[in-house]
Amino acid sequence: MVRFPIALVIMLSFVPNYAGAQGLDTTDAFLRVAGISEAGPPQVMDDLVVFTYEQPGYARYVAAAFAHENFERKHLFVARRREGRSDLFYLALPVDPAWKHLEYRLIVDGVWLTDPNAPEYRRDQRGITLGRVALPEIPPYREPSPIIHDDGTVTFRFSFDIRISAVLETVDRRQVSVADLEQPSISLMGSFNGWDPFMYHLRPDPAREGFFSVRVPLPPGTHYYYFLLDGERVLDPFHRNRARDARTGALVSTVTIPR
Repeated sequence: MVRFPIALVIMLSFVPNYAGAQGLDTTDAFLRVAGISEAGPPQVMDDLVVFTYEQPGYARYVAAAFAHENFERKHLFVARRREGRSDLFYLALPVDPAWKHLEYRLIVDGVWLTDPNAPEYRRDQRGITLGRVALPEIPPYREPSPIIHDDGTVTFRFSFDIRISAVLETVDRRQVSVADLEQPSISLMGSFNGWDPFMYHLRPDPAREGFFSVRVPLPPGTHYYYFLLDGERVLDPFHRNRARDARTGALVSTVTIPR
């Protein structure tokens, strides 16, 4: 059995009033992967929007509130400590594919303000200036995956469509061209099946031509996985949530099943 001492790259949890609390190690890992070291405009990364904020001097906490939630829910940023500099605050917000834009305000130590790094601004009917982020339309071939079902099962999908990804990334960070693969058999390996390459095979998806899928039962919690095809261990091209093996630096894909 392969065991991965995992350093989780992205961990999003929600608590009453304040949402999005994350551990500092998790934040540092994701900022390094995303290449974010300075505060700037929000960045759209697949199914996430990443907000950053830097307060001159000291700030105890930073949060964001959004118009689509009537500014009732405060999504708490996480502080990344920086030697000799003020903290860099960070929030990775999952977005709904149906959303066209986000309008928001920041709360810094209880004071509501407009994000100075917002790419656009709009003044609402009360005369308050809101930050605004336009969200790109997600094409059908980038639909969310894995798909979590209400009955406790999860559908994992794969496709050789180059519009999804012309290059696949392996667990050891090599790149494999989709054009070089001849659609071999595809297996799902993960922490939930002891990394067994024979238990779960993806079959042609009857609902989507050119797609392969398998539906498996998964308990609540975070699970780690990759696909095995043609001898290559590749990450999920549909899903950008990943974790790193603390010993080897190898990457795996992650999926979190809510409780």
